[in-house]
Amino acid sequence: MYLLAGGRGSDSASILKKAFAETGKEHPTIAYIGTANGEDRAFMRYMSDTLEPAGAGKTTLVRLLGTDRGSDEARKTLTDSDVIFISGGEVEDGIRGIPEDVKVLLRQLYEMGKPFMSVSAGTIMLGIAWPHWDDEDNRPEDAVLFDCLGFAPAVFDTHCEGEEWIELRKAVELSPEG
Repeated sequence: MYLLAGGRGSDSASILKKAFAETGKEHPTIAYIGTANGEDRAFMRYMSDTLEPAGAGKTTLVRLLGTDRGSDEARKTLTDSDVIFISGGEVEDGIRGIPEDVKVLLRQLYEMGKPFMSVSAGTIMLGIAWPHWDDEDNRPEDAVLFDCLGFAPAVFDTHCEGEEWIELRKAVELSPEG
C-alpha cells in the first residue's frame, strides 16, 4: 500500500516509480477509483498525467457512481488491473460512492496482494474511520465516526496542517482505545 498526501512540489514521482516497479510489470495498468471527487474527468486526467511519467500504463476509470454503480465491467477492471488507485476529493463521498459488494471485492483483492495506491482523501479512505458532522458548524461534540475501508490499521489526515488537524484529532478522540 502506498499512501500519499500529494500536492505540488512533493516528490511523489519517485514513490510512484518504486510502487510501479514492485508490480513486476513494465507499465502496470491502473484501475482508478474517483468516487471521492464525483468521478471528475479533469481530476482523473491530472492524476493520469502524474502516474504515466512515473511508469504507469493505461489508467481506467472504475465507474461506481450513477447507473454504472458496481457493474460487471467495474469488477472486471478492478480484478484485471495491476494496481488500484484511490483518488482524492471528499472522504465521505468517496466511501459512500463505493457499493458494499465492491468494498468486499476490494478487500479480497487487497488480501490477495493487489497493490493499492492512494492520494489525499483516498489515503484517508484506506484507513479505519473518519469523522462526520451532521451540522455545518462542525461542533466537536456533534461528530461521529464512519467506517472507511480499513486496509491500513490507522486513521490519517492530509492537507489540514493550517486547521491544526481538527478532523484527525476528532477521529483519534472518537476511536476506540489502541
